Amino acid sequence: MTTAVIGMMLGFGGLQELFVRGIWNGERQPFFIGAAGAFVAALLLLAALAMWRRWAVWPRLAAFAGALSVAFHVYAALPPERYVGVFALLSGVGIGIILLAQALRSCGSRPHLVR
Repeated sequence: MTTAVIGMMLGFGGLQELFVRGIWNGERQPFFIGAAGAFVAALLLLAALAMWRRWAVWPRLAAFAGALSVAFHVYAALPPERYVGVFALLSGVGIGIILLAQALRSCGSRPHLVR
């Protein structure tokens, strides 16, 4: 549930950056940051759905979404522009680390087949 809520919050910011500063003003960097932010938010929502529905691929999807969330938010918070604030940085990195930990814990507790 937390992943879905944070994904929606971050998605709104990504869409705002994409449409308000990117498309209408013709600035390239906000356009790409907004598009990447919207993609990461959609991936977080998909990972939340996969975890909730207990899809077989949820650990891989959660690990990918978590790693991408951490990388994106750290990059977007770098100066000089700082496209995300402190709250979005902490939320994006925090949920990314939580998803990575959940995926690693799930992979460690899964029985392995020996051939």
